[in-house]
Amino acid sequence: MVIAPEVNDYKLLKEVLGILFDLPPGGCIIRSVMAGTPGHPLPKKLGIKAGHKVCLLNAPGSFVRTLASDDVRITHDLRLPPVDMVVMFVESLEELERRFTDVLGRLHPAGGFWVAWRHTSRGARELTQDVVQRIALAAGMTMNKVCAIDDAHSGVRLVLRGGNREAMAYRAEPPPISRRTRRPTARIAARLVRSTSGAGSSLRRVRARSTK
Repeated sequence: MVIAPEVNDYKLLKEVLGILFDLPPGGCIIRSVMAGTPGHPLPKKLGIKAGHKVCLLNAPGSFVRTLASDDVRITHDLRLPPVDMVVMFVESLEELERRFTDVLGRLHPAGGFWVAWRHTSRGARELTQDVVQRIALAAGMTMNKVCAIDDAHSGVRLVLRGGNREAMAYRAEPPPISRRTRRPTARIAARLVRSTSGAGSSLRRVRARSTK
């Protein structure tokens, strides 16, 4: 859109580009730009919801700050599965292949796995949507969303295919409570035998007296 020069250019610019003028005290334009279009903040664009456990791998600091929220639990490792959403930034195809299995093994059955890579990195030529989708299909996943993570990174979201999601549903269930009873030790077993035999002997003596 071309804005013709007028006397009230400032007012017109403020109406069109209000996001640049109406910033709160200490506000930052970069955060709004990374969040995507107005009304569609980055967490919503990525499918991150309140209560989600989100794992960020190799994420730049600006990206981490954009997702910071009291309603979302952010981690930077995969030690506490299952994870609802994983966002992994990779620089090469080798790195993606090496870490793919680890992420898949700790992902919630209904979770999402975002793979992000820099447009201008050395591995950008070998990292494409088609290549990522091929790796996902080989692992039982499929690609269901594509978006620009920020001005420098592309991203695709991978999810488990229907049949695999059902097969992995056990990950979302709480572990069963163990009801295994402990076997009595030799000392306890001997006590049980003596108490049982003693009770039987007393009962026999009572019966014998009653018959006299």
